[in-house]
Amino acid sequence: MALPSKRQLALADLLNRLGFITKAKGYNTDAGLHIFQGEAPQFGSDDPMEALAVFVGDDSPEMSGGMIRTRVPIEIWATVRADMDAPLMSIEAIIADIREAVEIEKDGATDRSLGLFEGGPATLSTGLDRGPTRPLRREPGSEYVGASQEYTARFESSWGTP
Repeated sequence: MALPSKRQLALADLLNRLGFITKAKGYNTDAGLHIFQGEAPQFGSDDPMEALAVFVGDDSPEMSGGMIRTRVPIEIWATVRADMDAPLMSIEAIIADIREAVEIEKDGATDRSLGLFEGGPATLSTGLDRGPTRPLRREPGSEYVGASQEYTARFESSWGTP
């Protein structure tokens, strides 16, 4: 039976962290209650006022000796309904929540390896980096506005080891 890849384990931990974004857990928003994976939300009358969307970009592997070092961009969208009061401030609150949830600290140490503080092995041996925050381009007729926070996951593995 094949084991999950490091990418899969890291992404699962990242999605888990984002799922903690709720007011009940001390965050500014409830954006973690609605996480879209690989697709943009389509807000309608029965949909939430705020949501997250997670996209994995093209990786960039490099061979060095017998090791493969790979950088994988992960984009997290903070989205809100365009017709809500103060959408810009709501987006900023979600971006702050994303940063707090992803860049978690425990016992004074920062976990940039995804998985390390949950009792499992560190899945990102070389780290997680925060990238730029960008506004999302609003398509004509779109029901939502938003911004994205980019992270780059850096993996290292040997040939044939996912």
